[in-house]
Amino acid sequence: MIRPTIYLIRKIGKSNNDILNHTKLLVATKFYGARVTELNGTQEQINVLGKQYDKSWVIRLNCPETADYVAFEGEYDEKQQSPKYIVKQVRHHKSRTTLYVVGTEAKL
Repeated sequence: MIRPTIYLIRKIGKSNNDILNHTKLLVATKFYGARVTELNGTQEQINVLGKQYDKSWVIRLNCPETADYVAFEGEYDEKQQSPKYIVKQVRHHKSRTTLYVVGTEAKL
């Protein structure tokens, strides 16, 4: 399934005068034309990710991108910066990138 727009969210270190303040700024950029496949099934999730999650996706991008979080258009609120999903694994290939994105971990 091709989602018209997703948000790639990165953590950016901001300069601070306080040496104990290690907060990171989250910067969201829109990405158009990602191939999003939902990863269903307990055994599939365990085979690919090693654990079971309530939601998980495989996202393929046709460029060398990276992100810490991914959000989907229509549900992402830019002011509150949620909901966003954690990028568990990033695989770089010759001309594309695959992101393995998960929701919350399922408790068994």
